[in-house]
Amino acid sequence: MQSGRLTNLDIGSIKLTLPVYFPSVSSVKTNLFPLDYIRILNSLSSLYGQFLVSAFDLQHAGPSQKEIQGELASAMSKGTIILMDSGNYESYWKDARAVWQQSTFHDALRKFPCCLAFGFDEQLPPENPSTHIRMLLERYAQDQATANSTPVIPIVHGEPDQLPYLVSELARISGAAMIATPERRLGDGLFNRAKTVKKIRQTLNDLDHYVALHLLGTGNPLSIAVYSIAGADSFDGLEWCQTVVDHNTGLLSHFTHADLFKAQTRWGGEDLPFAVRVLAHNLEFYSSWMTGLREAMHEARGINFCKLSFPKYVFDSCSAVLGWESLYD
Repeated sequence: MQSGRLTNLDIGSIKLTLPVYFPSVSSVKTNLFPLDYIRILNSLSSLYGQFLVSAFDLQHAGPSQKEIQGELASAMSKGTIILMDSGNYESYWKDARAVWQQSTFHDALRKFPCCLAFGFDEQLPPENPSTHIRMLLERYAQDQATANSTPVIPIVHGEPDQLPYLVSELARISGAAMIATPERRLGDGLFNRAKTVKKIRQTLNDLDHYVALHLLGTGNPLSIAVYSIAGADSFDGLEWCQTVVDHNTGLLSHFTHADLFKAQTRWGGEDLPFAVRVLAHNLEFYSSWMTGLREAMHEARGINFCKLSFPKYVFDSCSAVLGWESLYD
C-alpha cells in the first residue's frame, strides 16, 4: 500500500507534472476544423504544452492528413505532449461505430505521431466483472503492441459502484501507469462524481505503486480542482474551445461573450481573428489555473486553492457536501 499524491508521473519516456489538463481537439460540437485547432495549439505551444487529438478525426481528415502529420510532428519537436484518443467519442456522435473499429484505430496509431495514446475502449462492456477485465487486458495488449514504444492508457467504462474495482484490478494486472474513465460514468452531478473519484483513488492506493487516474471529458476548471482533491490526476475536455472562461472566477460563459472579458488578457487587444483571441485567452487561463492548482496540490493546499479561487457560494457548497470543512485549515 502507498499513500500520498504523485507530483510527477513517468509514463514511458514522457514526464507529466500532475495534475495535468489536455485541451481536446474534436470535430464534434466545435466551431473549427481539427486542423485549425491543431495549427493554433502548435502556434501557441509556448503558452500551453499539451493537447489531445482524436484518432477518428485524424483518420478522416482526407487531403489534410499530411498537413496534420506535419503540425503534430512540429509540435512534438517543441516539446508539446500529444495524447491520441481512441476516436470512439466522434464515431458515436457521427453514427460511425460500425466502421470505426479497433483495426482502423490501429491504422491511425501507426500513421500519426503522438506521445501517448488511449486504448480502444468498449462503451458497452460485459456485465460480468471478470469477463470485463479479460476484455480490457486483451485490448490493452493489442493496442500496446501496435503503439510500440508509445505508452497506452486503457479506458474503463462501468457503473459508478463498479469502477473502483474495475480500475484498480486492471491497474494491478496490467501494470499500466495511468487508467482512464469518462467523467459521465462517475454518477450524477459533481458531488456524487467526486465521491466516486475518491473511492477509486482509495482502491488504487491499496496497490504497491502509484497509478494515475485520468477523467475523460473534464475541462471545467472548477471540476478539475474538485476532482483533483478527490484523487484524479489528469483531465481532458473541450471547454477551452467551446466557451470563454472568466479569469477572475473560473466560471465559463458562451463563446460569443468573450467581448465581456477581453480586458483580462493582452489577447483581447491583439489584431487576430475573434476565435484565435478567445482560444488564446482561454489557454492563458488554463496555464495559470493548472500551475496554481499543481503548486497547491503538491503542498497539500488543494482546498485552500479552491477557497481562494472559487466564487464563495461554490466553495461553501463544495465544503459542506464534500467534507472540506473538517479538512480546511
